[in-house]
Amino acid sequence: MRLRLYKILLTVLGSLCMATPFALAQGGDAPEPDEKTMRFVQRAIAWYPDSTFRLVENTRYRTASGSYRVVVVERTCASQFLTGQPMVVVDEVTNSAWLGSVAELPFQGAGAGPDALRTFLEGFLPEALKGAMNLKVRVVWDAGPRKPGAVIPLNLMIDTGYGEYRRPAGATSDGKFLVMGAEMSLNDDPVAVRRRTLANSESVIWDSPAGESPPLEIVEFSDLECPACKGKWPIIQMVLGRFAGAIRHGMVSFPLTAIHPWAFRAASASWCVAVQDPESLIPFKETFYTLQREMEVSLVTPTSVDFIAGKGLDEAAFRECYLREPSIAAVHKQIDLGQEMGIHSTPTYFVNGWKIQVPDGSWFPAMLERLKRGEEPQ
Repeated sequence: MRLRLYKILLTVLGSLCMATPFALAQGGDAPEPDEKTMRFVQRAIAWYPDSTFRLVENTRYRTASGSYRVVVVERTCASQFLTGQPMVVVDEVTNSAWLGSVAELPFQGAGAGPDALRTFLEGFLPEALKGAMNLKVRVVWDAGPRKPGAVIPLNLMIDTGYGEYRRPAGATSDGKFLVMGAEMSLNDDPVAVRRRTLANSESVIWDSPAGESPPLEIVEFSDLECPACKGKWPIIQMVLGRFAGAIRHGMVSFPLTAIHPWAFRAASASWCVAVQDPESLIPFKETFYTLQREMEVSLVTPTSVDFIAGKGLDEAAFRECYLREPSIAAVHKQIDLGQEMGIHSTPTYFVNGWKIQVPDGSWFPAMLERLKRGEEPQ
């Protein structure tokens, strides 16, 4: 059976530190081969060595606005965290893929048309999220220029307490499924698209530059309150040292506001530190990692101010930035970028566009060696 909606709300919209949504496929006859979608999924999900993939489901549904397919791919690897069944909804009208968690909708208006579905979602999703997770959410329809298809794009505007961030989603036009994920053309290579997006984004703080065109670029999406981010940081430090001169490191704050009470404040402070001195961002992060167990909401400001003073930075400029419009807007844009990139847990890294969620010292350096030589990981 599919993921029920309460599970998708808890696993995906809540965003857990090193947690991932899962999917259960229906049994039945062997599905038709779908090499194009299989390749898309393999390059879109987190890479892990020696993974094997098997097509589990490839079911077509027909609607008044065209057909779509629900595709389930089983991935098996040494990581229990990454072993699972990612799902993608393929809109055959627009030749686009929506990769993410797929949930059945309790919509009772089959055949009633898109307006009835929109009305249902505008009332149902905010109420369900409020009840399940105490989140304040509103539904905004994507009015951007696009060819109408079998999947209707929408955005969930989720209140962080400091403003809103955008969570992209889509609903099949027959009201059967909600998919939490961003749309991407099946003709595009997810690795290339993500590398290009990160290279051009003003939300990435490049804190360790290595020339104008380094062969390696690693961008981390992390949360200073996340224990897993702290736990994986030594591995990132190791590769930054090993590939010094050939790698640059970028950071994007992705505070998990639903479960981490002081993460947004720390993200705001991170931005304001980086505005003055990007190379101070790593020491700032390490300061909070050191104090992570003792840190609380009331201590973020004095800890940040002490850091500013210790680095000889401008305290007045920091206070004009911290928890004010410039940094609040910047952090929300960073969260928006994470949602666009398919982030659902921290830490998540992108190395030359390849998504990495559980780097391990036994294989991660070798992967970077191949990428440095211009080869793809194996």
